[in-house]
Parts: sequence; structure tokens; C-alpha cells
Amino acid sequence: MTVAEFIEKSLETDDPNHLFDAYLQALSNYGVDRVMYLPVRNTPYDNAVMPGISHCYPEDWLSYYLEQNFAPIDPTLLHGMGVRDAFAWDDLKSYQDLSGRQVLLMEQGKESGLNDGVGVPLHGPMGEVYGVGLASSVANPDLSKHLKELQLLTTNFHIFYSAMHDEKRNAHGVKLTPRELEVLRWCAFGKSNWSIGEILSISEHGVDFHMRNILRKLDADNRITAVVKAIHGGLITL
Repeated sequence: MTVAEFIEKSLETDDPNHLFDAYLQALSNYGVDRVMYLPVRNTPYDNAVMPGISHCYPEDWLSYYLEQNFAPIDPTLLHGMGVRDAFAWDDLKSYQDLSGRQVLLMEQGKESGLNDGVGVPLHGPMGEVYGVGLASSVANPDLSKHLKELQLLTTNFHIFYSAMHDEKRNAHGVKLTPRELEVLRWCAFGKSNWSIGEILSISEHGVDFHMRNILRKLDADNRITAVVKAIHGGLITL
């Protein structure tokens, strides 16, 4: 299942279990068969609902992880709190920067069948943070070559999945100007601000101005999230 096919499938279902199954199917194209999606930090707003944990991690590893209370020292969670882009777990393995217990955590995770992992942090507009861990049950060193695709798939899944739990999170009813829609459509094709400016015959500064308005209106913290929310809300199509 391609990214576009997954988005189409996401628009057709209102069942979170079906959506998660479609997400797994799309990830399988990249050799991912281990997925953990969980809330890391809740929102300060009482009326916002955070979806619960969804996963296909080894149960014995999860039990051991909880018994050992690894979460407070997990380098993938700690790193994800401070970045917005997907990252390879191996990039954190400059072991001189990790404690002995953190090294043990990373090594034991691999022994449990979590190979060549990727972390995808998701920072919500109301302050919540989600962490998504993607891995392969067999060695898959090519996984880190597809960080952008995995981030796009995961962001799309998160927007749809969380909207099923809280309607205030979607983009229905948002109004964008014709120029903002033009800018966003070219963003969906991966164009930079400079390229969009050339295409639309406006300055790069002008594109940046429109992008900031788009992000504000869509309650998005990056371009990928804005594109996904706009597709979900029917503002643009691929």
C-alpha cells in the first residue's frame, strides 16, 4: 500500500482498528512489522482526549520494559521530546553519551526482535506529545533511508487516529485563502519555499508568510502535519 493509497483508505474508514491495520500494511512496504504508538506527554486541556497505546511489539519485551521501569531513561523517548523529525535509533548509539543502563536497554531491545528502529515524534498543537517506534523483526538496515516516507505515513495515521477520538483535532471548517491553498498544494508535492515562490511568481518571504498563516490556521507545527490535516479536512487532494 502506497502513501497515497493509505491516505485514501484513511478517508474511507471511521474505525480506529481498521486504520491501524491499514497503517501496518503501508509500513510493511518498508519492512516494518513492529510498531508502538503511545502518548508520552498529555495536554494541559482537560477536554482533549488522547488515544491510548496501540502496538505490535513483542509482549515479553513490553513486560520486561515495564518491570525494569525503562521509560524514564529510554533514549528514544528522551530524544523524541526535543526533536520534530523522524530519527534512526542507531543515531543515538554514540555509546559514550549513554549510561550503562541505557546501552543495556538498546541492546536488549534488539535481542527481543526490535531491529534497525526508527522514532517518529509527534508534537500536538495543545501540548501533547506522542512517540512512535518502528522496527523490524529481522535486520533491515535500509529502514533509516526512508525516514521522510515513514514520517509522512505516521503523521497521517496520527492525524486521522487522534481525530477519531477528538473531533476538535481535525481541519473541518478551516478556511484558507486561494493563495494559501496554492502554497499548500505545492507543499504536498515536496516543493521548498523558494521553489513555490518561483512557481507562483512571489517572493520566498511571501511564501513563508503564507506558510506561517497556514500552520496557525491548521494548528500544525510543521509542513507535513499541515498537508495531512488539509487532506483530512478536504481542503486539498493529492
